[in-house]
Amino acid sequence: MQHILTASNSDVLKLLGSRACARLGFARHIVSSGIEAVNAARHLKPRLAVLDGDMPDVNGFEACRRIKAEPTLKETRVMLVLQGPFTRDKLGQVAEAGCDDVMVLPALDAEFFAHVADLLSLPRRHGRRVTVELLARVEEGTRTWEGFIENLSTTGAKVQLLEQLPSLPFVRAWMRRQRGGRVTEVDARVVWRQDDGRGVGLEFRNVSLEVREQIEALMLWDVALEDGQLRVYLDGDFIETTDFAGLDRQLAGSVDFDASGVRYINSHGSRLWVAFLRELDTVEHYTFSRCSVAFTLQAAMLDGFLGKGRIVSMMVPYHCETCDREDIRLLQVAAITDETGALALPSFRCSRCGSRLNEEEIPEKYFGFVKR
Repeated sequence: MQHILTASNSDVLKLLGSRACARLGFARHIVSSGIEAVNAARHLKPRLAVLDGDMPDVNGFEACRRIKAEPTLKETRVMLVLQGPFTRDKLGQVAEAGCDDVMVLPALDAEFFAHVADLLSLPRRHGRRVTVELLARVEEGTRTWEGFIENLSTTGAKVQLLEQLPSLPFVRAWMRRQRGGRVTEVDARVVWRQDDGRGVGLEFRNVSLEVREQIEALMLWDVALEDGQLRVYLDGDFIETTDFAGLDRQLAGSVDFDASGVRYINSHGSRLWVAFLRELDTVEHYTFSRCSVAFTLQAAMLDGFLGKGRIVSMMVPYHCETCDREDIRLLQVAAITDETGALALPSFRCSRCGSRLNEEEIPEKYFGFVKR
């Protein structure tokens, strides 16, 4: 059984008790002081230690430093949790502690889980094949069968038809979102067929670059209700073929956009996104979490890219001069500004070689959205 060592902080215990964290299957070992944390870490050799900066006896900063100094604990990742605001004094303590991550409380369950998943090198979601609300039509000659796509990838789809499909080797697939938007057509091979003839697996054939981009556009967003929070997962590129039609009709109240999967955004894609947010009248409040470097850069450079929302957390590209590699860290906005609101990046050590990461190479304009 693998262990997570945690301070007896009620906020942390509540976050670790979320359904997402519970599914990780780790045994939790709770400690009440810094000395107890260090001794327990030596004994258990946990995958992760979540330490409160204000622990008694030896505080969390010193406990972290001691854990990081132990050769037998080099595989243990340490997260320091701090009560806001993030002051310059705490910034210096974080740098001396050598922790792998820092989180400012209070925090959302999903935000905490994303940090834990990153530290443990675990996926935040399962796979690239996603569940989407898509209509499907399968054609062969003059005959058609209509139904729904249950999940989709760039290489194929699982389709549930309303009527039985006879044993056919090849078909023409037609896909569109249920709530409107562009139609995408592609040739496909029937790779499996359920006994009732309604459930079929399709493998796409001869997919051109244009059609692939259209399929990726269909997969670009996925809406899920998680622990009472409506969340939109964005995954792909914002380009000319991007289509947000119908997304607004699935959203209401409070929404969090997870932008961790956004890979690339060009000027046309930016305009489409800004136009979408401008018309988003059904949502009272929205945030952007786990924003990729590509998404954060656009937010920093382009007025209106965040609409009426705000970034909660984003990927920050630190650089290790020893390894000559980027070491991407997920940081809350609350952890990059001090008590005056000025930019103040925490210091970390390289996850590969242990050298101190260089935050000075990150251009200040990357955080331009903070000042707006």
